Amino acid sequence: MEIKAIKLLIFGLFFMLSLCVFSFSFSGKIQTSGFFYSEKDELFETRSCFLLEGKKEIKDWLIFSPSMRINGILSNKEEDENKVFPCPNDINLHFYFPAMDIKIGYSKVFWGKLDQISPVDIVNPLDITRLFLEGERREAKLAVSLLEISPYWGESRFDFILVPFFRKGTYDELKEKNSPFEPVCFPLPLEENLPLENIENMEYGGRFSSTLKEIDWSLYYFRGFGDFPSYCLDINLNKIDADYFQNDMFGCDFELVKGKWGIRGEGALLTNIGFQSKNSLNYTRGDFFTGGLGADRTFGNNYVNLNLLYKKIFVDTDVEEEKDEVTLMANVEKKFSYETKRIEIFSMYNIVENSLFIKGIFSVSWWENFWTDLTAGIFEGEGTDNLSKFRSNDFFSIKFEYSF
Repeated sequence: MEIKAIKLLIFGLFFMLSLCVFSFSFSGKIQTSGFFYSEKDELFETRSCFLLEGKKEIKDWLIFSPSMRINGILSNKEEDENKVFPCPNDINLHFYFPAMDIKIGYSKVFWGKLDQISPVDIVNPLDITRLFLEGERREAKLAVSLLEISPYWGESRFDFILVPFFRKGTYDELKEKNSPFEPVCFPLPLEENLPLENIENMEYGGRFSSTLKEIDWSLYYFRGFGDFPSYCLDINLNKIDADYFQNDMFGCDFELVKGKWGIRGEGALLTNIGFQSKNSLNYTRGDFFTGGLGADRTFGNNYVNLNLLYKKIFVDTDVEEEKDEVTLMANVEKKFSYETKRIEIFSMYNIVENSLFIKGIFSVSWWENFWTDLTAGIFEGEGTDNLSKFRSNDFFSIKFEYSF
């Protein structure tokens, strides 16, 4: 049986099970947002999402959790395709045995301790547009088919993960070809060389986590493929090849509380990564380290989160990116009027490239579970990093969201 047919069969069985089992507890949200890009020929678009999540305790040791979402987009550009995109969001069976949990299905994994940018959090690919437009990183994650087996004992736990089918990242799930956040544009046809769906290309890894005195710490390993490809000019000069490389990730993190501060640290080494060559349409292979430290604290109705991230590329040739980078990140949130209003400011500053992203959000709750957000996002930079590549992507938005 073909791999694609197996995937469709798995999804079909989960949906049939959800139809056969009654007494679900449901939750979800209805969200619509209008975005205006001032430097994109006055591009205006609306993005909407309907999310429905269910949960059913079939047995005291088995929980079935199906969820689906319908995303849609409307744009004022005539060449854009207005699109409605329904898809499963998270469909899994979770088994609870003595000293062991097992999850199987289509789901998301949350690794790492640092907020927004987590070096070890690589199991799920990302939607880059949602990464910048949404308030939290979790909103940008794309679910993958997986099997997770988690034995635990005392204060220790091991999570083994198997991802049988590769899923690539996307610059925009709703309009990939002409997304405002698509930084790559080629004059020749693009041919993607996706990994073959076979046993050799299955992704797998694990996390061992434990507690030493008051320090929570974890060790990570994952073998998989990069979310995004590296590009090179075909030998016949008539197309661009987009290649995905299998790599290994070795990582660790820790977390502790010191007084009123939460202290976090995280680092990851990725091997056999593809980097775009400088001044030529080709790539080179090398290793990549990224790590950081973070601290956060709550002051009454105020929250502050500070992070420092360091990146180092190990290659012998010149590449487009800077081989050493230091990025500062800050997230500040203030709640007032009995928590019916809040202001949040998130910023990233790349010291080496002198590039900046800053996003401000003002939120108002008109009544229970109904919020309106006003958001402004600004990019600055003249370097080669992603923040600089997005420098013409300043946006303003208004979002209405009702949760139930």
